[in-house]
Amino acid sequence: MDVSQGRELSNGMHRSTGSFELVLGPLLMGLIGLLLDRWLGTTPLFVVVLAVIGLAGAAVNLYYGYRNQMDEHEAAAAWRKPPTGEHTTGDATDG
Repeated sequence: MDVSQGRELSNGMHRSTGSFELVLGPLLMGLIGLLLDRWLGTTPLFVVVLAVIGLAGAAVNLYYGYRNQMDEHEAAAAWRKPPTGEHTTGDATDG
């Protein structure tokens, strides 16, 4: 396996972590809620509440992670406009 194949495999593995977050976050929070419900003798209140919190947390994490990746991609893109005051080489305005 050459370097580019290893890099692609690593990037693919990194992208697949979102599916684990969406499953394991609510599952683990729900299990904690189940333990709390059994300990306190309540209805499945904590199971539902903590599972929803786990799902919302995983979704927010994926959303902001995706936005961060897209911002980095956009900043490195060839079509990006340089910020004001930044000069590029070979431009007609470069003295």
